[in-house]
Amino acid sequence: MKELALFAAIVLMCLAHMVRIFRWELFVGVYEKPNIKRLMSSLSIGYIINYFIPFKLGDIFKGFFAGSKMKNGKALGMSTVIVDRYLDIFSVGIIFLALALVKREDVFWQTSKFYIIFLGVLVAATILIYVLRGLLKKLIRLIASLFNKRLEISVMSFSWALIWNFKDIFLKINKLKLILYTVLMWGVYIASYMLFGYAYSTAQEAVGWIDVFSNLFSEKGVKASTLMLSLFSGSIERRSLYMVIYMMAPLAILLIIAICLKEKSDTASDEGYLKLLPQLNSEEKLVFLDKYFSNEDREYIKNYLKINHNISIVRDYSAGSNATTMLCISEKGMFFRKYAFGEAGDKLYEQIKWIKDNSDILPLPEVISEEKDKMYCYYDMPYSPNAMGMFEFVHSMPGDRSWALLEKVLNKLSETIYLKNAGKSSPEIISEYINKKVDKNLKKIKECKKFKSFLDYDEIYINGTKYRNLKYYEKWLNEDFLAGVFGNDTTSVVHGDLTIENIVATSDENGDTDYYIIDPNTGNVLDSPLLDYGKLLQSIHGGYEFLMAVKNVDVVKNHINFVFTRSAAYDYLHKRFYEYLNSKYRRDEVRSVYFHEIIHYLRLMPYKIEKNADTAPIFYAGMIMVLDDVWKMFMD
Repeated sequence: MKELALFAAIVLMCLAHMVRIFRWELFVGVYEKPNIKRLMSSLSIGYIINYFIPFKLGDIFKGFFAGSKMKNGKALGMSTVIVDRYLDIFSVGIIFLALALVKREDVFWQTSKFYIIFLGVLVAATILIYVLRGLLKKLIRLIASLFNKRLEISVMSFSWALIWNFKDIFLKINKLKLILYTVLMWGVYIASYMLFGYAYSTAQEAVGWIDVFSNLFSEKGVKASTLMLSLFSGSIERRSLYMVIYMMAPLAILLIIAICLKEKSDTASDEGYLKLLPQLNSEEKLVFLDKYFSNEDREYIKNYLKINHNISIVRDYSAGSNATTMLCISEKGMFFRKYAFGEAGDKLYEQIKWIKDNSDILPLPEVISEEKDKMYCYYDMPYSPNAMGMFEFVHSMPGDRSWALLEKVLNKLSETIYLKNAGKSSPEIISEYINKKVDKNLKKIKECKKFKSFLDYDEIYINGTKYRNLKYYEKWLNEDFLAGVFGNDTTSVVHGDLTIENIVATSDENGDTDYYIIDPNTGNVLDSPLLDYGKLLQSIHGGYEFLMAVKNVDVVKNHINFVFTRSAAYDYLHKRFYEYLNSKYRRDEVRSVYFHEIIHYLRLMPYKIEKNADTAPIFYAGMIMVLDDVWKMFMD
């Protein structure tokens, strides 16, 4: 009978472990399809390690071994094991507390007080962590920053996974299933302890399930290996053998089953699963985690995760605006997603409407999905493997071919949107344009503390070359003069942000080159084709894309030094574009185009100052070089 009871206890222990694995699947299943074979192997080997090594160190192996095959990595594996152990401590503490209240025996209180105190400490720590979560995030960030970049990402990724696993217990996981699995698991464990207690009993000593439970989960049960717990007082030889068989046989059975299970190919769709972290690029992942653990702009983090919870971010293509553009991948394939928050989100929604309004006359990206909320806006565009950014196209193709494509774009705009709502600018619109785009931005430039060291100088040295400083040009950058410059501008529907990077070159199966245009901007006030041309000059004349590539700048008094690349391809396009403008427009209109370029740089400055004041002098220098060139062309 005792052997039969031991056999039944082992079977029930196997079942309890399986229920534990099903509960573990709940935690993993929020983010990816659980691999039952791997979870069974991890639990079996981890618990076998716990049998020989104290302090439950086998749990570390359990988490890392399970996580090594997870799409979200070891951070998810380890964090789910910690959540599982947290719930165990909570459950065992509740059981001990209930038993202590029922039994009211001093001896039992001595046995159970460790876990009861542990439970109290756990509850208090949980409350304290929640209250001080902001400080805790900053502490994690500080500790992570002490290591190299790879370890910094690992520390913050693990911390992120742990935080969100606990959150998802309350937010995403089926709570009824969680409670049922937990109650069922401990019910089966206790039934197994009862049968084992019967098999373990002797004529001199009856062993109940409470005795087995107390022995396994006493203070000694944490500090000692399970092997040490096998040594009950009494007939050590036979009874210890029973204990070894009872503890090891279920694990061996589960391990054998796991080995025999067929490995399923990892082709399951990610549809319906959240992404633990959407970024695939480690640099972008570090930037996001650093922002999260700084505990600033929590609304941004909340909305960012809401938008991107079910995709992977391959690369961030964002440039000089408050909107973010990313290459993403989901179960439906690759696509581009553009999103923005707050007022920038409202502006982005205007962009969606512009694309829809003009998609019948211009080659524009298809809006395959969109969402507008009071806090954010995003839309998705298809990804084409045959597409190439115009910047790359220009710098990899012969100049004549690049100009032919650019001229094709310009002619198409002239034949379509530049004819819509065509008219002449009014003094009121010009005045508003100058006030918003010139006066206010000049004021922000002067208020920038980083610029104080060089703004007061009459001259400024950029990479060793002397230029007249901004104060020289200010007497012309006002309404009295600029109203005359823009007075003859025509108006129409415009793209509004016609930089090189917003033109995408494509090729068909025959190798023929075409294009489409992305990222229109509707907030220009003075909607003139000449403003669009000024945006194009920002690239091919001002070298905006090359300024964006500069990472470091050295500023000493009125000297600004940085590595700046002049592009022969851009110089060629600028020459051809200047000829194009002069063939179609009067001299005063061409001058207006170049002054629009100046204003585009003025508009850019406050954004760059806010984004990164340390590198903003790079764009100030770019603006000064443009001013110098324009003055030589039209003013000196």
